[in-house]
Amino acid sequence: MERSKALALLGLDDTATLDQITDTLDQAVFKVRDHFLRSAIVPKLAEGRVEKCVQLSDVAQSLGVPALGQPAPIPQTLPHGSDLESLVLGHVENVRRCRNAMATTLDPDSVAQLGHLMAKVQFEYMKTFLSLTETLVDGTYEGSVPAREEVDWMALLAAVRAAKKGPGSGVLLQDLVVKERARMKAMVSSSQPAPR
Repeated sequence: MERSKALALLGLDDTATLDQITDTLDQAVFKVRDHFLRSAIVPKLAEGRVEKCVQLSDVAQSLGVPALGQPAPIPQTLPHGSDLESLVLGHVENVRRCRNAMATTLDPDSVAQLGHLMAKVQFEYMKTFLSLTETLVDGTYEGSVPAREEVDWMALLAAVRAAKKGPGSGVLLQDLVVKERARMKAMVSSSQPAPR
């Protein structure tokens, strides 16, 4: 990548010092990382942010910016559970592992790799959730659910556990699953993380 293009991507001109370049690059990577740490994982949007980190890594190399941080190790992920409770618990743990690793670095390559892993984990979780809940619900959700309005995992887990107590105790689970299925179906049909 040419120096002028790299500087333009950072919104800087040719008079920028190495300190200014490093600070701007640091802020750009921090912004992407912060999104992964705080927001619901929407695979299609996550892949755009992964590409941004790959681009920032190219910018850093082109401009001779020293490493912004040590590379983060890629965590081992848990397999999907065979029932809804273990699926939710496993997914929460996988996302936690990815976010904990990401929180330790500003290395754009590591943020990109972990972001891609999070998108992949989320996509696989959604496919498995849809499969496991296919016969669990009656009816469909009226209207659309924004991709970022993920059902709170603690509420979902509490509803799953309550539903095991007997007839009539699964009403909340029905409501949560119907809404979450509507949200997930829209995302699964519109995107799948690109293979890396």
